[in-house]
Amino acid sequence: MRTELTIEQMIDKNFLDKLYGFAYKRCNNSPEAEDLCSEMILNILKGARKNPTIENFYSFAWTIAHRTYADYCEKRTKQKERFIMEAYNEEVRNLETHPIEVYMEEESDALYLKRIKKEIAFLSKMYREVMVMYYLDEMKVSEIAICLGLSETTVKQRLFSARNTLKKEVGKMESKDLSLKPIHMQFVGKGDPVGNDPSSKAERMLSQNLVYLCKDTARSAKELSELLNVPMPFIEEELEIQCAGINGDYGLLKRLENGKYISNFIMLELEHFREINKMYEEKIEILAERIGAYLQRREKDILGFPFLNKQTDRRFIAWSLINLLVWSYSKGIDQCLEEKYFKAIQKREEKYLVFGIVIGTNDALDIQFYGCDGISAYNICGYKAVSAFNLYGERIQQHFACGHDISNDPLLRLTLQAIKGIKRSELTQDEQETAAKAIEAGYLKVEEGYLYPKVVVMDIEEANAFQSLALDIEEEFKDLVEDAADKLYKFIKKFVPKHLMSEYHMFTMVTSCGLVSDIIEECIKKNILTLPERTPCAEGTWIMVSK
Repeated sequence: MRTELTIEQMIDKNFLDKLYGFAYKRCNNSPEAEDLCSEMILNILKGARKNPTIENFYSFAWTIAHRTYADYCEKRTKQKERFIMEAYNEEVRNLETHPIEVYMEEESDALYLKRIKKEIAFLSKMYREVMVMYYLDEMKVSEIAICLGLSETTVKQRLFSARNTLKKEVGKMESKDLSLKPIHMQFVGKGDPVGNDPSSKAERMLSQNLVYLCKDTARSAKELSELLNVPMPFIEEELEIQCAGINGDYGLLKRLENGKYISNFIMLELEHFREINKMYEEKIEILAERIGAYLQRREKDILGFPFLNKQTDRRFIAWSLINLLVWSYSKGIDQCLEEKYFKAIQKREEKYLVFGIVIGTNDALDIQFYGCDGISAYNICGYKAVSAFNLYGERIQQHFACGHDISNDPLLRLTLQAIKGIKRSELTQDEQETAAKAIEAGYLKVEEGYLYPKVVVMDIEEANAFQSLALDIEEEFKDLVEDAADKLYKFIKKFVPKHLMSEYHMFTMVTSCGLVSDIIEECIKKNILTLPERTPCAEGTWIMVSK
């Protein structure tokens, strides 16, 4: 490249502006920047005369500019401290003129640069943006201000604050141990989970540990980033997800006015759950005895109930009532707590409420739970409406979960068709295969060549009457409820954060969940419930239809 062409490119306004900007960022004031820029131009011209065949002018020019600046730095031996100034304005000016890369050149420490860049990732979004634009994208303060819609003063203030944070954090990195706390969480809920269950957004370990760290302490995104050793962009995104949940209204976290995040549901450590469970274990035998006595006393009502299929065994029918029978005891405790301790607190109500049991990495949930899921359909198999429920747990396998589509379940459809009886010999080959599967699953039984539902079936209009067969037991538990409520209240005060006291009823429900399993086992021993021959089975499943 001829020297004349080199000079033409040298006097290009854009190039000179960039060269001056490079010098200005690295000097204490404008006069020094002008001197450095002049020296760079002079050295570039000298180099061009010595190398008349320059292929890439800009690469050549910037190489000389960096070398010139390196020589300039050697002359400033008295300037040792680059990051601390006595006054704010001096610090901001110093900030503008000494980028991270220069500091690295003087320290000759590439590892330190890596640490600083890592710490930038841990800054909150408002500070991270200006740092990335200024240091990594080499944008001017004025350009950043326009891009972010801020004043130049605000940009300088954020750069100032961010740089001070970096100084502190990089200095602490050697001694910090940022490790992920090894917990996982078992979620339990009440209500309709379909489209409302926020725990479906917290299946990953990161999500669960993030939420756990906000259990009873409000934390900022920065604090969570440090505790989990995860860069801020990922933490900020995860916080948004956990605050929104699945329906946008109810999440596992909520954001406070001060910008920090706190849990939006109760979490209970497994060891504390076990402690509470021991309180209930003391009552298992007496509760089972009272349930047995109650069912025997109501045997005539139970066997005389207008089921749509023949039922002759009270112990079998009791499987469809056992959950409500135990729940009546828990409900009594809940009512006692409300009247005695929580009159001034309104219970929180959501379409679905969540509760979490916190389990350590090397631990396991050793308490058995029984769940009960229900599903519905309309205008199917000749019925206006259909509802089906199934209890499931250690003894009986789950047939279906909430949200299951009855219309796409051939076993359930055949069971509905068999309510009035279906002659087995008239079934097609495909229907015969479906019937065999339904019999195996416990949905159907064969009587005199006809298929009938084995599970309990009733008219929807009789739903309340059927429930009352269980709920009327509340009087039998009255003398046991108050003592349990007093003991449970102490646990609530100890383990439930104040901002979640309105969910005390969830605490009662979940901590008593293990009762169902224990009472079922005791009732099987006492011949109050039938022992399922196999699983899946008919026990604990019932269907309601509207003609």
